[in-house]
Amino acid sequence: MRITYKPILVFSLIILSILSYQISTKKIKGDISLPEPNLEFNFHSDIIYNESGLRLDIYQPKKTQQTKSPVVIYVHGGAWDKGDKTMIRKNFRAYILEELLNNGYTIISINYTLLDQKTHLDQPLQDIKDVKKWIKENSEKYNLDFSNMGIWGGSAGAHIALVSTYNQDKNEKEPTGLKYVVDFYGPTDLNKLFKTDANSLSLNFFKLYSPERLKIRNEKIIKLTGFNIADQKEKVIKKSTEYSPITYISKSTVPTLIFHGTEDTAVSITQSQELEEALKSYKVPYQFYTIDNAKHNFGNIGLKEARDVSRKTVDFIKSHTKYEN
Repeated sequence: MRITYKPILVFSLIILSILSYQISTKKIKGDISLPEPNLEFNFHSDIIYNESGLRLDIYQPKKTQQTKSPVVIYVHGGAWDKGDKTMIRKNFRAYILEELLNNGYTIISINYTLLDQKTHLDQPLQDIKDVKKWIKENSEKYNLDFSNMGIWGGSAGAHIALVSTYNQDKNEKEPTGLKYVVDFYGPTDLNKLFKTDANSLSLNFFKLYSPERLKIRNEKIIKLTGFNIADQKEKVIKKSTEYSPITYISKSTVPTLIFHGTEDTAVSITQSQELEEALKSYKVPYQFYTIDNAKHNFGNIGLKEARDVSRKTVDFIKSHTKYEN
């Protein structure tokens, strides 16, 4: 009997492309340098917010406000192990910052614990709890409305923001809970992102054709979960489920805004599409915008698109806060 290996090869190459996971903060070909917006704000920088010594920056409107300011927490991207709080002032994010300030919002951009072989996702999730506590304790000093607070993140930061919001304790929702979440191209299902159930045949082909990317994928799994998928697969799958935003969606999930580019090769747009389906199934208020031809990090979108994204973001945030400018 003649055996043909072509279908197996084609299948494995498809798996190879799916498994080619990478989140990069490097500038890629086709990136556009946007002009800097005219940012005006009162700035409080490098404030320590927890016992680990992590710091945050506060951006507040220049004009004096008679009422306390609603708060937006910003969680930067960087593949969970890179980046910092200054990323909020780069690229299209600076336009969202500008628009929020113009509408009377205080934005708190945080550093969180970056992952390594010994530090896993439970720590940055704790950091989000710590910063919420800090906001409540310092609300009078900085004129913050801690009962009127949401969160915004990009990429890995969006993932952290989603898990923190969807999995917050019921007793956290009032008065210091997060009332909405803004998700820019964030992972929503880690098992599908990393293909934790891939069979040995697919992985062998992946190892043959792209050993470096397989190594990156395996190292990222260890950093996130604390387990090695090579010999702790069941534990990896269980922990990845625990750390997947889509796990926690219910009728009580907070309103969610989603943006994703159609040309994102780092985090597939299917991650956001599946989030949309889950939100829809529970009748959770949400908005989902796809940006044609946009790559991961939206580095290749133009000024018009950046302005449009900013307007849609702030319109959503305003619709889910009590503040009226």
